[in-house]
This record gives sequence, C-alpha cells and structure tokens, in this order.
Amino acid sequence: MRDGVNAKRDGMLSLDSAYNFARFLSCDADAAEHIVQAAFLRDDADAVRRNRTAMLKGVRNCYRTWLTTRRRRDRKRDVFAHKRVADASAASVLRSDDRADKITLSPNVDAATVRRSIENLPRRLREILVLREIDALSYREISEVTSLPTGEVMSRLACARRRLAGSAEQ
Repeated sequence: MRDGVNAKRDGMLSLDSAYNFARFLSCDADAAEHIVQAAFLRDDADAVRRNRTAMLKGVRNCYRTWLTTRRRRDRKRDVFAHKRVADASAASVLRSDDRADKITLSPNVDAATVRRSIENLPRRLREILVLREIDALSYREISEVTSLPTGEVMSRLACARRRLAGSAEQ
C-alpha cells in the first residue's frame, strides 16, 4: 500500500476474525473489544509478526482469562456467571449435513436469529463451530488454536452441527 501500512504484515486481516471469534465466545460486544485488545497487547507475542492461527489462539486465551475473572467476581456477588434467556425464534434456523461438511440456512432467516442460535450452543462447541464455519479454518488450524487433538475438533464440530440441526427440528 502507498501509506506504508501492509495489512497482512500489520495483522489487520486478522482483526475482524479475532473480533468475531471473541464476540461469539463472550456473547458480549464490549467484552469482545477488550478481549481482542488484550490479545494484541500480550507480552509473549508480537502482533506484527503473528499469523491468524496464533492471533485466534491469543484471543481464546484472553477470553478464558476474562471468563475466569468474571466468574470470580460474580461468585463474590452471588450472581450466576452466565445467564441465558431462551429464545423461541432461534428454532428452525439451521440444517446440518455432516456428510457434506456444511451448514445450510433457511432462506428467510436473518443474521440476528443465526447469531442467537450459535450463542445458545455451549462454549466448547460454539468456539469450534465459529472457527470452522465463520473463520473457515482447517481442522489442523482449529486444533492449534484450541490445543485440542484433531479428532476432538472433528467430534465437537459434528456435535455442534447436530445440536443446531436439532434446534431446527423443534
């Protein structure tokens, strides 16, 4: 680029991915911003030289730190750490076809409904689904981000797809 900024070198291409991942993990837009900022500012990794996988791994680690801190704070206040309100409109949104390795949407579904459906998944399944379907990472890259064996990644992804398909049938 003419202004001396190289988007690939400076990590700008990973920023959207990092924010989306943090947003789906935390279910909170403000927290996602703080998590991504913390991931970029970590002492152990230079944000300029980081690849996308390392960046997402940093986001995941910062999310886990944020979640632990939040749970401790909420326990002190005697409040449940993670409240969810059941959403009736999240049903019949997604269909999963594990054989085709894809998820298809009903044609009349809006983005907010899809987001709510994904956010209703447990965190351990949600993070795998987001990395695969939204960030389009390979199984090996997801394995690096989550520090899970590839077989476990595949198993969790299949489970997440089944749960989404199950919500579509209800």
